[in-house]
Amino acid sequence: MDDGQGDLFLSKEKQLLNWCKQKRIFSKAEVIFFGTKNYYLRADRTVRDFVRRGIVRKISKEECIRRNLKGKMAWYEFVST
Repeated sequence: MDDGQGDLFLSKEKQLLNWCKQKRIFSKAEVIFFGTKNYYLRADRTVRDFVRRGIVRKISKEECIRRNLKGKMAWYEFVST
């Protein structure tokens, strides 16, 4: 989708998607940190949108334990574009 700005600046959503792709597995805390650092306060909501669209999946509590992912916040895994 062209927002009239060309390729010079990626949209915040595309920046977040690229970050998710690069991280592969990431926590909600990391998403919030990314959002704060990049002035994108709805980053957490966008990740939940990615989950609904099948781009990212939320990792279950049981799988978090098996994978030794620490913390009480949600964990996510990038699955496709």
